[in-house]
Amino acid sequence: MSFMDSSSFATLVAHHVAAVITRSGASVLRASQLTGIPRVTLIRRLRFPSTSPFDVHELEMLARAFHVDIETLVSPDEEAALPVPDTHHGVASGEADHE
Repeated sequence: MSFMDSSSFATLVAHHVAAVITRSGASVLRASQLTGIPRVTLIRRLRFPSTSPFDVHELEMLARAFHVDIETLVSPDEEAALPVPDTHHGVASGEADHE
């Protein structure tokens, strides 16, 4: 097993979270509603993971909401990561959110 610095690990975790959200077809707003994590917090965690990484409690809430093991979100396997959803508009999969 290779080791990576905390910034690289936080970025990898954010990519895994984005992949789970994207695969589910959910938007960032929907992920926020399912987890209770504020939408702006999710956006910040996804866009700036090295300075604002996900905490363990948030990862647990995401894993429960999207029915994945928390290990999926923290796996060093880079193959699981997909591009980060478009958090500029707060959506994934090209769907618009209406607040």
